[in-house]
Amino acid sequence: MPEVVEGLIPEERKDVENVLRSSGFFYEFEIETALEIFDETISKGEAGSGYHWLKVREDDHLVAFANYGKNSFSVHSWDLYWIAVHKDFQNKKLGSLLLRSAENDVRKKGGRIIWIETSGRPLYTPTVEFYKRNGYELNAVLKDFYAPGDSKLVFSKVL
Repeated sequence: MPEVVEGLIPEERKDVENVLRSSGFFYEFEIETALEIFDETISKGEAGSGYHWLKVREDDHLVAFANYGKNSFSVHSWDLYWIAVHKDFQNKKLGSLLLRSAENDVRKKGGRIIWIETSGRPLYTPTVEFYKRNGYELNAVLKDFYAPGDSKLVFSKVL
């Protein structure tokens, strides 16, 4: 079974970008935002940035990751910002492994609820089913949020 490891090193920036680009799911601005979050985490650390990272490595490369943080407007809510698996490593349960690991870490840190925002485009149907299979409930649909025909879906799970 693959091992989930906490944290990042600067040399993994290109791997994070490769994971995101390989999926074909993300807009360019989303990839740029993920890399800005990576850079902020590297420069400020997890405590200073508020971003927590989990990763799976194989053959000396990061092949999957999760990124999450405490919502500063809540006493117990956390947000899962990113969970992504390189296309060559999908369907190996790495996403579920990372999600469970993030949930356990949030629970240890006193979190009670995880919130997830994702796209409602047909491309994201497997993503929506993934969250439902893992016990997340759809709480809101914000029509045409990201673009015309691309709604924001908001999921949550009480830990």
